[in-house]
Amino acid sequence: RFEGSQLPSTVLKSVTLVDTPGILSGEKQRLNRGYDFTKVVAWFAERADLIILLFDAHKLDISDELRATIDVLKGHEDKIRCILNKADQIDRQQLMRVYGALLWSLGKTMSSPEVARVYVGSFWSEPLQNLDNADLFEIEERDLMKDLAVLPRQSAVRKINE
Repeated sequence: RFEGSQLPSTVLKSVTLVDTPGILSGEKQRLNRGYDFTKVVAWFAERADLIILLFDAHKLDISDELRATIDVLKGHEDKIRCILNKADQIDRQQLMRVYGALLWSLGKTMSSPEVARVYVGSFWSEPLQNLDNADLFEIEERDLMKDLAVLPRQSAVRKINE
């Protein structure tokens, strides 16, 4: 099933976001989706200007399906950004550990010499549960919005250079 939505946002004026179903882990991976998820991801990756991988601060498992998905993204590493979401639900010390563990796991999985950009925050409309890192989350959200705002121009430059 495919659904669409529109929002009046200057950042999204020339941007289309495609939210794919989440990566499955454990027993759920064995259930048939009814389509080849990695082939769909590969199709979108070829056409996308930016690929955002969303991670939950409480679930950093790099499942077999996520590993296969990252494998089909090879050659598109420059487009990949990560979001470490729900980071307000852990304290500062846990956040340092989770962030480090995510970078370590991604480094083992992705074949890029560059470290993936990871935005850290709590990206939903609810109030923060833990205010320890509120300033950091605000800066990270601003950086993400800036990256989205320049995306149409960067896309045009990428297409010219190809």
